[in-house]
Amino acid sequence: MSDLTEPVDRADLVPPHDLGTGDFSLYPIDHAMVAAALEDRTVRVEWDDGHVSRFHFPWLRDNCPCCVHPYTQEQVFELAAAVHEIRPEDVLVSDVGALEVCWSGDGHASRYHPGWLREHCYSEGSRRERLLAPVLWDASTRARPDGFDWGAVVADEEVELAWLSSIRDTGCAVIHGAPLTDDAVGEIAGRIGVLRETNFGRLFDVRVDTDPVSNSNTGLELPPHTDLPTREYQPGLQLLHCLVNDVAGGLSLLVDGYRVAAELRDRSPRFYELLTTHPWDFANRSRTSDYRWRAPMIGVDSDGNWTGVRVGNWLRGPLDAPFDLVEELYEAYRAFEGLSHQARFQIRFRLEPGDCLIFDNRRLLHGRTSLGPGAGRRHLRGCYMDRDELRSRLNMLERRRRTRKVVAGQGP
Repeated sequence: MSDLTEPVDRADLVPPHDLGTGDFSLYPIDHAMVAAALEDRTVRVEWDDGHVSRFHFPWLRDNCPCCVHPYTQEQVFELAAAVHEIRPEDVLVSDVGALEVCWSGDGHASRYHPGWLREHCYSEGSRRERLLAPVLWDASTRARPDGFDWGAVVADEEVELAWLSSIRDTGCAVIHGAPLTDDAVGEIAGRIGVLRETNFGRLFDVRVDTDPVSNSNTGLELPPHTDLPTREYQPGLQLLHCLVNDVAGGLSLLVDGYRVAAELRDRSPRFYELLTTHPWDFANRSRTSDYRWRAPMIGVDSDGNWTGVRVGNWLRGPLDAPFDLVEELYEAYRAFEGLSHQARFQIRFRLEPGDCLIFDNRRLLHGRTSLGPGAGRRHLRGCYMDRDELRSRLNMLERRRRTRKVVAGQGP
């Protein structure tokens, strides 16, 4: 993984950028605070664009930027250890534009950077702006994943940011021009972060084997599925690097599982409810391992946002469900599977040697057409990663972009 650390001494920056923020980031100041006052157990902050933020007393005390270790930036203050009621004695906007809070009881003073404070405003509108909603797609809106040249990704952080953002937002992207070596897929993954090893190894091969360990190692058609639904925590990303492809068939196939989930929700709310609340049993068939997990086919969080899908027809175990729900659960399953098999939800494309497909394995279903008759070889080299690695790399690139913006604004 390439090093993105870029230390900047805050003491060299123009106030208020010299203030700590309780992390390693610098924050541009796009809006200035114009007033601060105590209001109903909150601090009300008014900004020069008319926006109003309100911060609860415990939230501000918990995020005091000076109550962290100077090297690790990890908190050393504990709310439970506070012996006094957590409330300010006074608040004001300082001459350099920072929010200053003097706390009652111990007299501790906190100073908050305006860029950091605006970035972390938790008003309804601000939280909505920060929500990164997935870009749903089907065959009518997308013909193939976004493509990026490997040389450009390595040479230009903005291209790399666009590449990783595409994976985050649409669930997939293709690298073109990757080296035709066995280790190239690991090098591409290593650009993002740490690889995840599974029972298939750190790197694995997708090609026809005489003694296949999976249907992927045959010439059969592979219907849309997610890999390793048998795991408590499915790998978040899969990379497949094409080394050879001269077969007649073997088209790669992708389906946006979230788009299918949305269609099912709109068409059959009852089926959607069943697939988001009742667990299915997943189990692998292997001579050397026995992985099993129970989870709903469609994962959602407490706000109803999708967290993932688990689909693997040949990796389902016998359904263990309340007697009165079994038949209805199978109907719901067939409805989801039926939609994912419809051409209007599928994109099909050919991977050429040097192409590397990267996709979100917990969102997209993938598959391939049969390899077809006649001679020829199709050899893909693959690996897995977790979504955390993608998010961390994106966060680091965004941090670097913010740092450049702040430093550029310091003047000569």
